[in-house]
Amino acid sequence: MTTRSVSLWSRGGLYITASLRDSGALVIEGQHLSRGGEYEYAITVAPEKVVYVLQALGGKPEADVLDLLAANAESIVRQGEKSWLESLGITPEFWSRGEVSGE
Repeated sequence: MTTRSVSLWSRGGLYITASLRDSGALVIEGQHLSRGGEYEYAITVAPEKVVYVLQALGGKPEADVLDLLAANAESIVRQGEKSWLESLGITPEFWSRGEVSGE
């Protein structure tokens, strides 16, 4: 279950949101829609690793990680959310699926 969600990106057919689950896990979900098809993905940061995301964004322990992600979305999305997390030493869970259109 999701407790709160924020939009990180909504341009050029790419839509990205971040949410905190009741478990404390941070989930970044993306969907890319194009004439060639659709690609979806989800990147999950374990609850015990969310503090590292918070620190990397300059947040204090009481700061809202979703607000900080939204404030830094441009640079994070341009680097690639998974690549950015890995640069912090975090190995997130990754799920994806794609469908190619026959047009």
